[in-house]
Amino acid sequence: MGPAPTSGDALTLTGLGWRSLLAVLAVMAALVASGGLSGCSIKARDLLSAASVEAKISAQLAQSYGVPPPRVHCPAAVPADVGSRFSCTTELDGQALTVSGEVAGPHGSVAVRPATAVIVIAAARAQISRELARTFGVKVEVSCSAPALLVARPGRGFDCTANVGSIRRQVAVTVTSPAGTLRLRVLPYRPI
Repeated sequence: MGPAPTSGDALTLTGLGWRSLLAVLAVMAALVASGGLSGCSIKARDLLSAASVEAKISAQLAQSYGVPPPRVHCPAAVPADVGSRFSCTTELDGQALTVSGEVAGPHGSVAVRPATAVIVIAAARAQISRELARTFGVKVEVSCSAPALLVARPGRGFDCTANVGSIRRQVAVTVTSPAGTLRLRVLPYRPI
């Protein structure tokens, strides 16, 4: 072996041509990217694509609320780690809605929950009818002055009319939680 190179000397690799060196570097890069080199501290973070997350949320909202799949907007990439949380925006029946999401499984399954209540008025009418029928002991028909789907923060209200037998009663309905819990108040009877 010759003397050690000094700062002015050119360093040459003997036995390896540039093509061989590039091939070795390419194989090492592929191993690092695939996680094949254990002990390396470089690891690409797995991400879910925005398009994939948006499609999943759109399908879940359509199924849950009986609406056409809405256009959803999410962050460009969501960490694929189970438990990762994110927020997306959409519109339901022309009403803005923020959806909180969480990666629920190792294969990108996503659990979503609206940040505010989403009330399907037909279901609310049925629930109000059942509650009032129990209270009054007769069949009750209810109609409400609200859109078919209502996106509402707690505290927002809407009005309904209940036909209790031959008597018509006004019912004030208030959203009390982001989960869509409703509070009913039957207003005092006033003859027409």
